[in-house]
Amino acid sequence: MISSNKNRVIFYALLCVWGVMLTAVDHYFFKGNDSFSIRFLYSSMPNRVEWDLPVLTSSQSQLLDEILSQKFTYFAKGTHCYAFVSEDQKYVIKFHRYPSHMRLFPWLNHPFSYHFDQRRKNIKTYNLARHTYFMNNYKASYLDLKEEAGLILVHINRTENLKKTIDLIDKTGNRYNVSLDDVTFILQQKADLIYPRLDLYVTEVEKAKKAISHILELIVHCCRKGYINNDPVLYRNYGLLANRAIHIDIGDLVKREGITESINYISHLREVTYPLREWILQNNPLLLTHYEAEIQRLLEM
Repeated sequence: MISSNKNRVIFYALLCVWGVMLTAVDHYFFKGNDSFSIRFLYSSMPNRVEWDLPVLTSSQSQLLDEILSQKFTYFAKGTHCYAFVSEDQKYVIKFHRYPSHMRLFPWLNHPFSYHFDQRRKNIKTYNLARHTYFMNNYKASYLDLKEEAGLILVHINRTENLKKTIDLIDKTGNRYNVSLDDVTFILQQKADLIYPRLDLYVTEVEKAKKAISHILELIVHCCRKGYINNDPVLYRNYGLLANRAIHIDIGDLVKREGITESINYISHLREVTYPLREWILQNNPLLLTHYEAEIQRLLEM
């Protein structure tokens, strides 16, 4: 009898140790996968009619089929999205990353705290407000700033008419086939970050000048449409294509009253591009004249 109880104690102790080890191993691999989980892409949030977007045209559908014929590999994690890059390195698809209380089966995580814990209730209120903010900005960017953000397609509400899937490969090599009708995503042209591109142009003055002009023109053009970037960090949220600059992150593109007036948008332009001016002074001071001349040109346009 004593031996039987002893064996039972040993069994439960080993079971607890195994559970702790399993949790630690799972956490290790989760972090090694850049905290990516495929279920973070699926939302339990209801569709909202104000986030409906135009149905694809036949030419858009054909282009989408061509893009989706290739696999997309994990690229990066942003503040509110996971990004995957296409095999040909021409496109990036970003999936909105939903917090636990907005995912399918939200009761799997924190089943009680979001109802009774004040800190969790505050987090939920904040997340819901941020969700509305991002979805509004996704839609506005797609409708008004498609060219300025290099957008191919934005999809917010769950639908049944896309009928397209995408093959994803995560950081650890796991593969997924995702129905695009079921998830919120942004499909964009892939742009180079500004400063790495400018570093390549240190000895190519004309190319550097064009790149600087494209950055300034993008900001002014958006201002003239009434939009600014609420998170105007040049080194991570703006990029360069072959023939223009684009906004990489559209989550913070918002309408700003009065920004269409030249006195306001030139002031905003100088504020946003101050780090660029500093980069010019440190790396290629000869470009400063071009920077100032371009601001003057844009002011007079």
